[in-house]
Amino acid sequence: MMRALRSVFLFVALPLGLVTVALVASAPFCAAIEPTVKSVTATSVTLTWTAPGDDGNVGRASQYDLRFSRNQIQGVDTLGWWISTSTTVCAGLPRPSVAGSLDSFVVGGLAPSNTYYFVIRTADEIPNWSFFSNVAVVTTAALPDTNRHSDETPPPPVAGLTATPTRAGISLAWSPSSAPDLAGYLVYRSYSQQEYEALTQELVYETTYLDGNVLPGVSYSYSVTAVDYTGNESPLAQAVSVTAPSVQPVATRLLAPFPDPCLSEVVLRYEIAEEGAWGTVKIFDIGGRLVRDLNEGRMDPGQYAVVWDLKANDGQRVAPGIYFCVLSSKDLNSSKKFAVLK
Repeated sequence: MMRALRSVFLFVALPLGLVTVALVASAPFCAAIEPTVKSVTATSVTLTWTAPGDDGNVGRASQYDLRFSRNQIQGVDTLGWWISTSTTVCAGLPRPSVAGSLDSFVVGGLAPSNTYYFVIRTADEIPNWSFFSNVAVVTTAALPDTNRHSDETPPPPVAGLTATPTRAGISLAWSPSSAPDLAGYLVYRSYSQQEYEALTQELVYETTYLDGNVLPGVSYSYSVTAVDYTGNESPLAQAVSVTAPSVQPVATRLLAPFPDPCLSEVVLRYEIAEEGAWGTVKIFDIGGRLVRDLNEGRMDPGQYAVVWDLKANDGQRVAPGIYFCVLSSKDLNSSKKFAVLK
């Protein structure tokens, strides 16, 4: 009966943390509570609210839609504000938790000392969308140093970095920075903990990040930095290493090296499908001369990755040019070409 009633009126429960308006008595909504601002910096705001159900206070809703603007809502025209080109739609919102749980979201990229207006809606699986919440009004903090160019002190290193392999990739999380003028974070990745490349060209405002561009069986090292509003960047956080989940190989094969061309190192990947295969992985130059022995021995079924530091067996760095990685086993002799740059 409750679901039938909702189908007629096309609504679901509102996020409780952002609701202060009275609702019709026949709708299965819970009492509204005041919104909670978990934290405010010069460039970001963390909003929290109580998750609704998809039938009033029962079940679990399917999605949120959170929008904000520096423009106030004119009168009762929330819809006009909602669809306005000056209103920003928040991406990456979490899936609603079980009814009654606290959900939160960090909105970054804001300007210091500015007032922003936030409205949220929620929907069930159909989707039937809820009414608009009340307006949550938040003013960002002022920069602690009014002379930005004189600020040369970077934020402290980020703490608490963790990396967890998932089906979607490598999930990173870290503790929030204590910097009062924090602008956001940058995420870095390495194959050998020696040279890190930036995974994010834009600042990350949340304290989580999903690296979905990983290869099965390859080990990665991650670090994070904090950046303040002046552009000062903290030292790298203590790195964490993790191996992306592997899948069962269907054949013994050598995969394409990456990056190609390479400057300082190259990752060589291969898959072994046979039980108890004996194999070797070696590097040869374009003239067919052996350059480096990388692996030899019994290879169990699985996915493997070897990071070659571009050094020959004598410890010297190889010259720029074309090289070949060769995987040899009882029934296979496969090679992949790649280039080494100066």
